[in-house]
Amino acid sequence: MERLKALIYLTIFLLTTDSLFGQIPKFIFNEVNGEEFDCNYFSFSKKTFEQNVGVYHFGESEGEWSLVFLSFEDSLIIQVRNGFWSELPGFENQFFWITKCQTFNNVKIKDDKFYFGIYSGQFADYKVGKYETRAVLLFSDPINGRNYKNDSAEVGFYLTSIDTFFDNKDRYDLSLEVKPEDYFLNKTKLELKILRNTIYANYGLIFQSGGDMDKYFSSKDWYRGWRNDVSYCLTEIEKRNLAILKRFENK
Repeated sequence: MERLKALIYLTIFLLTTDSLFGQIPKFIFNEVNGEEFDCNYFSFSKKTFEQNVGVYHFGESEGEWSLVFLSFEDSLIIQVRNGFWSELPGFENQFFWITKCQTFNNVKIKDDKFYFGIYSGQFADYKVGKYETRAVLLFSDPINGRNYKNDSAEVGFYLTSIDTFFDNKDRYDLSLEVKPEDYFLNKTKLELKILRNTIYANYGLIFQSGGDMDKYFSSKDWYRGWRNDVSYCLTEIEKRNLAILKRFENK
């Protein structure tokens, strides 16, 4: 029933917002600080969706967040990454930036427009004088789960490439592409276990206290364990690599 309601909601949303995609919205803004942008500086993107792959930055300071576009097969995967400052067990009086995520594996693409879950947006080009960059216009807010008013969009600007954003090969090697099976050959059971759990550790999974994985990842300065379930964060790329890992670990 809940799935049916979501599908009905999405259908109604797409039908009622179709007019938004006929032109650049008049009201373009930064949701966090309220800054407004001249819509005349934006134009429809002439690039393919593969050329628009990358990381786009929204907001600023504690309200900043990223929209990550990953290329996968003939479509895209979208991750919404935001965060908050928090203390963690064992680190009293120390605050860490904790990254939250939402992952959308079934992204629908039509021309320069994309639909992920109940949200939608389009790729655009932004040019002021000689300055030009890629941009994303969102017609709905994935952080707070709401739609913007008609003829309105929040803008995010291109920040960096996927390779730069995920620049730690040891951490992200299984998050950027599905590996062939020979990648896993000749690896020990422990190496396979670490590969598998690195995917989960990247999203902040808490491991059994005092266990091998807890000790291993606690020694990494990037690891912040804070949640017991990260399954909703996994991309289709990671899921497929995990399936291959499982087969090798069970041999």
